[in-house]
Amino acid sequence: MMNRAASRVLSYVVGATLAVAIVLAAAPAQAVPPVERLAMVDMQRVLNETSAGKKARQSLETSSQAKQRKLDKKRAKLEADFAKLKNLKGQQLTAAQDKLQRESMELQSMLVALQTELSQQEGKLLEKMYANSQAIVAKLAKELDLDLVLVRDQMTVIYTQASLDITDRVIKRYNKKHPK
Repeated sequence: MMNRAASRVLSYVVGATLAVAIVLAAAPAQAVPPVERLAMVDMQRVLNETSAGKKARQSLETSSQAKQRKLDKKRAKLEADFAKLKNLKGQQLTAAQDKLQRESMELQSMLVALQTELSQQEGKLLEKMYANSQAIVAKLAKELDLDLVLVRDQMTVIYTQASLDITDRVIKRYNKKHPK
C-alpha cells in the first residue's frame, strides 16, 4: 500500500529532478556551479523505518482492516442472498435479483470509496513525512556542507558509495524531531 503512494512521490521527485536537469542543460556551461559534495537519501527507508512512518503505516492498516471487515460482511450477505435465489420463482425471483443487483452496485461503490479514502489518507501522510524529511535533509546538508542531495531509488540511482548515503542520519533525526 505504501509502495504505490511512495512511488507517486518518487515519480514527482524524479520528474522534478529531470526538469532541473533540463534547465541546467539549457543554461550556459559556465553558469552551472560545480558539484563537489553530494549525498543520497533513500526515502523509502525513511518512510519504512522512522517511528512516524511505522505509526502511519499501522494507522492505515488498521483503518483499512476495519473497512475491509465491513465490506466482507456485506459481500457475505450478498453471497448468502444469491444462494437463496435457486429457491425462488417468478416475481419473487425477479425482485430478489433486482435487489441483489442494487446491493452489488452499492458494494462496488463502497469499495471504490474505500480505495479513494485510503489513497487520500496515504497521500496526506506521505506528503507530511516528505515535507518533514526535506527540512531535516536541508539542515543536515548545510551542516555537512553538501552541494546536492539526491533521492536514492533503484530506478534512478544504480550505484553509490555507502559513504554518500545519509539515510541513517535522516532517520535518526526524524525520529528525534518527530517521535510518532
